[in-house]
Amino acid sequence: MNFADLKNKIILIDGGLGTTLHEYGHDTLADPLWSGKVLVKRPDQLVKVHRAFVQAGCDIILSATYQISIDNLMKCCEMSHEQAEETIFNSVTLARQAISEEKAQCFVAASVGPYGAVLCDGSEFNGWYTDSMTIEQFKDWHRPRLAVLARAEPDLIAFETIPSKKEAEALAELLKEYPNLKGWLSFNCQNASTTALGEPIEEAAVSACLKSPDQIIAVGVNCVHPANVVPLIEKLRPLNRDLVAYPNSGVIWDSEKCIFNNQGQALTSYIRSYIDAGVKYIGGCCNVNPNEISAMRHVIDEYLSKKKL
Repeated sequence: MNFADLKNKIILIDGGLGTTLHEYGHDTLADPLWSGKVLVKRPDQLVKVHRAFVQAGCDIILSATYQISIDNLMKCCEMSHEQAEETIFNSVTLARQAISEEKAQCFVAASVGPYGAVLCDGSEFNGWYTDSMTIEQFKDWHRPRLAVLARAEPDLIAFETIPSKKEAEALAELLKEYPNLKGWLSFNCQNASTTALGEPIEEAAVSACLKSPDQIIAVGVNCVHPANVVPLIEKLRPLNRDLVAYPNSGVIWDSEKCIFNNQGQALTSYIRSYIDAGVKYIGGCCNVNPNEISAMRHVIDEYLSKKKL
């Protein structure tokens, strides 16, 4: 991956893929595959949404693999093992197709969500399952998806919405099995100081980075409340890593009803504070659509232009 042209630039990540697909008329929120449903059923529509984010001016788009695994593709879609692998591989291909069709300079991050995401019960927002699994069990569970994504050659891996130190450590260890890959690691947090499981975020991040010091290129948070980003990032600044933050719009997920129980808010008013806090990779998660990403692009470019004066 060559970010040479982006060295002194704030890198804009896309928004919430599953929620944007829902806005486009696809029933992703109640589906066990989340955005993966459209990857399987309507890849043309997935490309359409990827293109919308590229048009909005983002520098990185994420694959539709957050909530899919080989096992749940086989179970939910009656696929063979080989078909499930092909589907995961194609997620990167389709993202690159969207970039090519837009003739854009944009990178692809392969999304790797936590084990809790496939449980479809909101577990990524509390990490309750962590104590029942060992590091090796986490690695064994994540390995098949990551192996396929590695073959697809994304520009980097996005380990995202990770609720606990142990799962983060497992992912960092697993990444070393693919020495040509780089990645970022972003935690989910339900407050301004700890992982979703309740551990000090700085301890979780330091421990995970020590497991793979050369391949984890950025650490941070995602799908957090936008007001919590700066205090969380402040705790991560002592790490010798770039910082990443892509909050949701302030929405709260109801896992029983499979809906967000509030409307959220625009992220644009927070962007300047994120830049001032030292965040290099900025984007959006749930309920952040291409229009919002476009507005964020404008704020970022305008603010950086003024800071140079």
